[in-house]
Order: sequence, then structure tokens, then C-alpha cells
Amino acid sequence: MSSLHLSSHAIPLRAPEYCYFTITKPSHISSEQYKLALLKKGIVIISLGFKDDSATTMERIVSQLGQVHEHDSQGRTVWDVKIGGQTGHEAMAISHSDNEFCLHNDGAFELDMPGYFGLYVVESDKLGGGNNILVCADRVIENLSEKTFRLLSSKKFRLRVPEEFHKNDDFIEATLIDDNHAFRYRHDIIERSSCTAEELEALKELELQLSLPQNMIKVSLEDGQIMLLDNQRYLHARTRIKDKNRHLKRIRFNMP
Repeated sequence: MSSLHLSSHAIPLRAPEYCYFTITKPSHISSEQYKLALLKKGIVIISLGFKDDSATTMERIVSQLGQVHEHDSQGRTVWDVKIGGQTGHEAMAISHSDNEFCLHNDGAFELDMPGYFGLYVVESDKLGGGNNILVCADRVIENLSEKTFRLLSSKKFRLRVPEEFHKNDDFIEATLIDDNHAFRYRHDIIERSSCTAEELEALKELELQLSLPQNMIKVSLEDGQIMLLDNQRYLHARTRIKDKNRHLKRIRFNMP
């Protein structure tokens, strides 16, 4: 069963006012305020008062916040999230299909997992699909048994690198929760055949917590909005896309 089967009951995002910003001109960037909000709450929503289909403003913001993280072996830093991808034929990645994308952390298969990512909405799903679902890692950790928490934060799991993101290694080994309680999770890359019964039971408990609607936050972004998110503090997902014209731009980055 999908981890998003109860996502229709997710709680709408309720973030403090300091997480919301409006930019009326490309030069009106307040990167220090965005950084403070990200460090405090892990999320920032910026509404642009002008059209920016190339996501230049998001790139400028990220360049002021920190270091851009390369997307793939081609060295891309900003890429299209739409059916078929940039060329219309990049259907290999889940983000380039219309399917739901279950809860995960971006780049969970990379040893140097990106700390943050940004989304810019060129065109939202006008048919009610493609909603962002977030789960706060701290909330999940609070509800895990001590045994499961200790196992997930000490045992190194074997994680497969998806073919479309392959750079050098086919697999990495890492804990799913680190010393700072940051998460590293994506259901379909965990090599469960190499797990013990105890480890499989811990994964089952974790995934139950991830499927509970009271742990889910729904974020519906509009055209011209940017969302910046702490990739290690939040797991995120996407509901099934209903509008084939839905188009987002995405970037990953780290902050010092």
C-alpha cells in the first residue's frame, strides 16, 4: 500500500509569518532573512510578483545562501520537474512521470546528501494533483520505539543508486538517521534482501509512522512561488499529477 494513501487527510502547512516572503522586483532578495527562517523552521515560501520561467531568481537566491549541489553526472544544477523532463523524453526518473512519489529525502543515495532544495512553480497543477506532502523528521523520531530508533541511527543500510543518478558507485552504505537526527530515506533504494529480520521490523515501524496522516503536512504551491526546504529535517512526497502541463524547476544546495 502506498505511503500516501491517507495523504488527503494531511494537515495544511501552518508556518510562522517569518517563513513567508514576497519579491516584487528581481533585485529585492533578502537572503539573510531566508537563511534565518530555514535555520529556525526548515521551510521558506517566496511569492514572486513577476514572471520568471527560467527560475533565475531562485538561482540567485541559492547562490547567496550557499553552494549549489550538482543534480546528476551531466553537471546540471537546475532541472525541470515535469512529465518527460526537460526534453519531453526523460521518463526514467519518477519526478518526470505523472506518478506519485512517496516520502523521501532528495539524494538519499549520495554520501554527500544535499542539505536543502528549492522548487520554483512555473505552472501548477490546475486539476488538484501534484501536491507536496511533508513529514517532519523530529515528529517521526519522537514516535519511534527506542529499539527502532537506536537501530536506524546505528546500523548502516545498503542503499542503491538509481540508474538515472549514477555517477560512480552502484551502492552506498549509511544510517537512515544520523547523529543530528537528520534523515536519509527513500523506500525503493533500500536493499532489503541484505537486512536482518530485526532490521526489516525497524523499517516496518518507521514506514508505519511515515504513512500516518497526522504526521503529514500538505503544501499547495501556486504559480510564481518558490519553496526552500531543509532536506534533512523534512521528508517530502508528491501526490499523483493530474495536469500534464504542471511544470516546476528544482535546485539542490548546501548552506555553510
